[in-house]
Amino acid sequence: VDIGKKLFMEYDQEMLIRRFHLISDETWIYLDYFHTPYRISRKTGQIQEKLAENRWSECRCYDTVMTIYDLLCYPKTETAPGLSGSWCPVSKFAVMGGPDALGFSKKYAALFQDHLPELSKACAALGGILQKKLAGADITCLIPVTPYFPVLLQFWEGDEEFPPKLMLLWDENSMSFLHFETTYYLQGDLLERLIRQPRSRYCTPAWATEQDQKKKKG
Repeated sequence: VDIGKKLFMEYDQEMLIRRFHLISDETWIYLDYFHTPYRISRKTGQIQEKLAENRWSECRCYDTVMTIYDLLCYPKTETAPGLSGSWCPVSKFAVMGGPDALGFSKKYAALFQDHLPELSKACAALGGILQKKLAGADITCLIPVTPYFPVLLQFWEGDEEFPPKLMLLWDENSMSFLHFETTYYLQGDLLERLIRQPRSRYCTPAWATEQDQKKKKG
């Protein structure tokens, strides 16, 4: 996180602000990330999350911080890249030896099994918009990571023949917005937020209780 701050300070902040039409002042650059306000110090590069009105706290979550920096700084042009409007699995961008995205999401798919209403509410809390079902998925939701970069979440409940399945789809032009490695930071951050979000805004869902029980046993 601290290395990320130093690297961010090497970029032309005025160009970043223009590129994504961000709100800023002399001290901060502001942006929304998963429907939550964040701000970046123009003097230090520190990223802060808004907790309540006039209450901010430094964000030290590696996945969050590195995803925000990368989405702001990675594009190679002074103007924002364009989205293609077509979706694909992350494997389309994979390099040799890249991690298995489906394997990464298996534990979350198991937690969401039999909890479609809670998962829908958790997606909505992150700014997600339910879409027409695609490929037979029980939930298809467009989730804005930032106002200019979304991902598409799909979830299939399991049955006697098949286990539950959770999948993220990416715009085919995603590699103009971020490094391939950052897709895994972003995916991990999103899935953890889906688990945590309902605790405060709705209720403690069964999947959160089940996960807590597993941690206590561990």
